[in-house]
Amino acid sequence: MDVRWFIFTIWFFPLIFAILDTSQDKQTFVVVSRLESEIENKTTEIIEYIKNEEERNETGLAWNWLAEIVDDFGHRLLGSESLEKSIDFVTENLKKDGFDNVHTEEVPDLPHWERGDDKVTLMEPRVFPLNILAVAGTDPANVTGEVIVVKTFEELDSTNAEGKIVLLNPAWKGYFGTVQFRRGADKVEKAGGIGLLVRSVGPFSIGSPHTGSGAAKSTIPAVCVTNEEADLLERLIKRGKTVVVNINLKSRNLGKTTSRNIIFDITGSEKPNEIVLLSGHIDSWDVGQGAMDDGGGMAAVWQAMLTIKRLSEKDPSFAPKRTIRGVFWTAEEQGLLGAKYYFETHKKNESEKFFFVSETDQGAFRSRSLKSKFNFKGNKNEKNRMQQIADFLTFNGIPITVVDSNLQGDVQFWADSGVASVNYVSDQGEDYYFYFHHTHGDYMTIFKEDDLQYTAAIFAALGNVLANIEDW
Repeated sequence: MDVRWFIFTIWFFPLIFAILDTSQDKQTFVVVSRLESEIENKTTEIIEYIKNEEERNETGLAWNWLAEIVDDFGHRLLGSESLEKSIDFVTENLKKDGFDNVHTEEVPDLPHWERGDDKVTLMEPRVFPLNILAVAGTDPANVTGEVIVVKTFEELDSTNAEGKIVLLNPAWKGYFGTVQFRRGADKVEKAGGIGLLVRSVGPFSIGSPHTGSGAAKSTIPAVCVTNEEADLLERLIKRGKTVVVNINLKSRNLGKTTSRNIIFDITGSEKPNEIVLLSGHIDSWDVGQGAMDDGGGMAAVWQAMLTIKRLSEKDPSFAPKRTIRGVFWTAEEQGLLGAKYYFETHKKNESEKFFFVSETDQGAFRSRSLKSKFNFKGNKNEKNRMQQIADFLTFNGIPITVVDSNLQGDVQFWADSGVASVNYVSDQGEDYYFYFHHTHGDYMTIFKEDDLQYTAAIFAALGNVLANIEDW
């Protein structure tokens, strides 16, 4: 079935049935109808402008914007010079683009951790260097011990781990069902373990260890091992071999550091104090280049807002009624700390009201099926409006569904306070994304040529519709 005909039936027939069914209470009957015609027409023009970038000799606009950042500055680990230099670079370019209110805001008292020359070696039954990445928060250590393997924390509780190095080798149950084990060093230490080896948090590997936060609450060393080598160690143990490993880490905590969020606006023409927030995060881990996590989110938000700004300069009817604000958060990887600080310092500002908040941080990939989704949190009226936007995008070749979810990433704080929120997750965001997440493979090569372009179209649609509707 042609996708446009499918969406036509979604929009058209509920309206016909609503008209025919006069028995419904008009005060309670709710139909998810199409967008207001003027907003729909303008949003269509915005999406077509983004899709037709080749006609303006701007092929790969967002891709090239991002490639310059990640190629020139590399990774953007919190506390690193490369992060702060990239913040300066992006901020200056946003000013050159002509956005309003471009500035940075400091975020103090952030954890400063630095990776060292870390080595883990299998000592028995043969000598073999393991491919690892330290879990952030771990300090220098040099321990040798016998390895035991468990797959769950419940199994750990029933196993004698005293004086042992524990290998946590869980089954992949999606990122949010598996990442708890990377954060399990405190539980291993409580059980008497002297070190943690944890299977890298991903469904697939080509000898690629992952990293991430999770060791700050313990004093024992913690490292991620590749999926292949986690299984190797488990097989050796199951065959009755005594497996001994040496963990020699040089990584260290360096106290506290300060970083900055980047803020830029398109000021609303009628309701400048009401904010429609589009966001991603600028920091990354120190492996790969942070292109996917979350450079792509930044690039998509930038192109979305640049498009609306350009069109409104040519035709004032494109000017948003509400302010569209872009924010590139810092310290996301350490626990959404940049966004949390911004929320806490702005929540009492009575001159601003957040009307809607959003983020993309699970791969800014082009949506290619209805498995792509808006993870949504809000009330019924707000969800109906999100469904209108999703149907509109699907009709325009960008298939999206709306799913109730409490997983809102950096904008969780606003969502929990009652602001309507969306976290975009593409059909590649639950699986493929985690092939590269927090690994040495996080480079520009991950993106296809139109991924960022089409993700920008999604955020341009969100920004334009929600900045111009009268209300939910």
